Amino acid sequence: MIRLDNITKAFDGKTVLENFSIELPHTGFCAITGRSGIGKTTLLHIIAGLTEPDSGAVRTVPHISMVFQEDRLLPWATALQNAAIASSEEKASALLTELGLEDSLHKKPRELSGGMSRRVSIARALAADADAYIMDEPLKGLDGETRSHVLNVIRKHTQNALLIMVTHDQADGAGADVRIEL
Repeated sequence: MIRLDNITKAFDGKTVLENFSIELPHTGFCAITGRSGIGKTTLLHIIAGLTEPDSGAVRTVPHISMVFQEDRLLPWATALQNAAIASSEEKASALLTELGLEDSLHKKPRELSGGMSRRVSIARALAADADAYIMDEPLKGLDGETRSHVLNVIRKHTQNALLIMVTHDQADGAGADVRIEL
C-alpha cells in the first residue's frame, strides 16, 4: 500500500502540493489527471522516492518501476538491451514483440521513431518485477490504434500490482479504480 499524509512540496517559493493525502491499494489502476504544472510529476516523484516532500509522511512499496516523461534510453544500447536493464533479455524480447517492436530489437535509439522509443521505455518498466508501476504520460506521441494496444499491454502486465499513470487523455484513464484530479 502507498500512503501519503499531508504532503507539501514547493519549488522556488511556489507550492505545487499542499497538505495532500491519499492511500492507494496494493493492486489496481490509479489515473492522475490535471492541467500542466499542477504537480502531477512531482507527486509521482515523491511516491517513487525521487523527490522528498517539504513536509508530511510517505509510505511506499519496496519495488517500483517507472516510465518517465522522457524515454531515458541509453544511446549506445539496442532496444533489447535498454528493455532488459532490469530483467532478462528473454522477458524484454517478449514484451518488445508484444508491443510491436519485433523487427527493431537490435536498433539503437537514434534509429527508432519517437513512438518506438516510447514503447521501449514501457517494455523496460514492465519487464521489471515491481509492486507498483508509475508511468508519467506513457502514451504520449502514440497514434490512436497503437495507443489503445499499448494501454492494453500495460494493463495486462500490471494487473497483479499497482499502476499509477498520469495522463491528459480522459480515455486513457477509463476504468481506473482510483482517479485523482489535481
